[in-house]
Amino acid sequence: MELATDIFRLPKRIALAEAIADSIAQAISARHFVPGERIAEAALAERLGVSRVPVREALKILLAQGIVVGRPNKGYRVAEFNEETVAQVLEVRLNLETILLRDAIRRWRAIDPTARELEEPLKAMHAAAEAEDRPASLMADLDFHRAIASAADNEIARILWEAIARHVLIIFNRREYRDDDLYTVVRQHEAFAAEIRALIKGPDDTADPKTALEDHLLQVARVRRATN
Repeated sequence: MELATDIFRLPKRIALAEAIADSIAQAISARHFVPGERIAEAALAERLGVSRVPVREALKILLAQGIVVGRPNKGYRVAEFNEETVAQVLEVRLNLETILLRDAIRRWRAIDPTARELEEPLKAMHAAAEAEDRPASLMADLDFHRAIASAADNEIARILWEAIARHVLIIFNRREYRDDDLYTVVRQHEAFAAEIRALIKGPDDTADPKTALEDHLLQVARVRRATN
């Protein structure tokens, strides 16, 4: 009986730690925590209204993912996201999302040519633009791509995508990768959704979505490089 009790307790603790890890990543993406800043475990636990145990577990998760640096009992600081790290995350993201988008297109072609899963994130993105809420816009952006990952019905690729989702959240709040105008962000995603629907309605499933995806993910960075 004790073994069964332990088994049922474990997911609750892990789920809370993961939720706290998400909150910390969001705070980093919004620059409430900046690179090199120390994250005070006790202060964070008090602010979240939880014990220090799940906060400590959350920081260990982020440590394993390279989002914070440090050691248990010695304290943690926000990692410096240098250009090499950013390039690595972008490469992994592009390749993973290419697989997920390919599979999502195949599934949508069979069951839903309109790709309705994309509508709610687009609505949330538009609401965030109206409210001038940049963090909400960023989360809606991530949810747009999460909808593609979920629609793909490719569990291995989806799990791997979720493993870098926090990195994506942090990196794509950097000015060089995201437009300052939140309405422009909406238009960019609406255009990408239209491209996806065009691929869904295409004559076969041989079209490679990688070019459209790469153009969408890197359009802001390319424009800013061209104008500097």
